[in-house]
Amino acid sequence: QNEIGNLAIDPNNHLIYQSFSSIANAGEVSCLNCSTHAVWIAVSIDGGKSFTDYPVYINPNTAIGYGHQFVNVSVDQAGNVYLVYTDDHIMYYSFSTTFGQTWSGPYQISKTPSNTAIMPWSAALGNGALDVVWYGTSYYDGVNTPDSYPMTASWQVYFAQNLAATTPGSKFTQNTASGIIHYGGVCESGVACTGNRDLLDDFGIAASPTTGSAAIIYTNDQYLNTALEPATTRTSGSGVCTQSVSNSFDCSHTDIAVQTGGSTLLTTPHHVKASINFEQLNQAPSLTIQISNIGDGAIASLSVQLSGQPLTLSWNPAMPLQSGQTTSTTTTSTPLGLVLTVGGIYQVTITAALSDGTTDSQTLNAIYTLGAGIGL
Repeated sequence: QNEIGNLAIDPNNHLIYQSFSSIANAGEVSCLNCSTHAVWIAVSIDGGKSFTDYPVYINPNTAIGYGHQFVNVSVDQAGNVYLVYTDDHIMYYSFSTTFGQTWSGPYQISKTPSNTAIMPWSAALGNGALDVVWYGTSYYDGVNTPDSYPMTASWQVYFAQNLAATTPGSKFTQNTASGIIHYGGVCESGVACTGNRDLLDDFGIAASPTTGSAAIIYTNDQYLNTALEPATTRTSGSGVCTQSVSNSFDCSHTDIAVQTGGSTLLTTPHHVKASINFEQLNQAPSLTIQISNIGDGAIASLSVQLSGQPLTLSWNPAMPLQSGQTTSTTTTSTPLGLVLTVGGIYQVTITAALSDGTTDSQTLNAIYTLGAGIGL
């Protein structure tokens, strides 16, 4: 049985990623006590015509399950892929710098006071920058599942951020992004639940592509009746959500939390933001690179190497590139002797010579694909 997570599409190279949790192999189909102890990613490099499944993490304890609404995938602007998942207690993530083919992790995200962490969602930008949100409570007894937590369990929205998420062992900052949104049990299995379904799974996070700041959408079933969160009423004006039915479906409503300070996913030491699309078009290679100057000064020149060999490129617009400007280039010429394989991964090194005489260099991975296929 597969527990399907979300789907993400890399806008630069058009790769499609479908996350899911399941058993580890076909031999476990008849295993009565095997849970969804394996986290998987399905990857398409041909616009969705075919997918290849890669294991992200397989817990040797077959009783552990990660299908807790749900495993979640996100992709940053450099093509790094992140999987976030929970065992109904701790929030973890794994990352791939090889377009889902190989994985590092798991690494723990959540920490006290979020002793239980469920329903993860994530957003990624930049190069190695990851935001994660979840519903968390300080309650955890090691016995009950969240579906049957007592009314003493109070839930809040938690937010964690890591600007170096492709560095093993790097740390997340963690904060609450809401007040108390629910007390007691939280349903994680739809109509099969015995507990409360007020929170449903209406939850998510997005990051602004221009500022990198986070915006979180979540559900709250508490009676507040403030100017920002007035209690639900009927068209007649009589109350639906009242103090007496707080913590019930009658009071469920959608809230939004917007980041107003602190570091964002676009906080970076680099002056250059790059996106790369390396694909086969009409049986020939096509490499497109887009460069944005996100620094304060001008970029005097740009040089690029593919697998350690220099490329001759024409940029449009030409150098110098002023702060805030974007330029791009496309070439069908690759270094002599470089053998290209569809699905192969190649390093692209971009060096910007800045107007103050310094340089900014970064190396990114590019995957050689069959293109956007059906127009993704």
